[in-house]
Amino acid sequence: MGDTQRAAQVAFAQFVRNAVDAAHDEHGWSIKQVAARSGVGRSTVFRWLSGDWEHHPELPKVRAFCAALDLPLGAALRALTPLAYNTSPPDAPVADPVVEALFMAVRDRLVDPRTTAAEREHIRASLCHLARPRSSRAG
Repeated sequence: MGDTQRAAQVAFAQFVRNAVDAAHDEHGWSIKQVAARSGVGRSTVFRWLSGDWEHHPELPKVRAFCAALDLPLGAALRALTPLAYNTSPPDAPVADPVVEALFMAVRDRLVDPRTTAAEREHIRASLCHLARPRSSRAG
């Protein structure tokens, strides 16, 4: 098993653990209830929690799990496809470390299963507002 696959197993196991914990805290759901509500087998959920899988989890099961727990599918997919941190993209601009830290904090909030849908929507709306091109006022 390669380092990238192991990193994916660890990251996805943490994603599933956070999701299951949030479902328990918010709804009182057990792992059995999470499995039943998502249509994903209990043994599969336990394998995901332990990071014990050889092949990537099946997309329909991951999608169903995320839908049942109101989680963004992208967060699960990012956990399953970790970036190689020892390589940087060519011609990557040098960024302000404070701004980079803020970007990472916002990204983490968006993918955290404990972030409410209302909070996610507020973050997205704020980002859309900030990303809008400025109107030029010539005159």
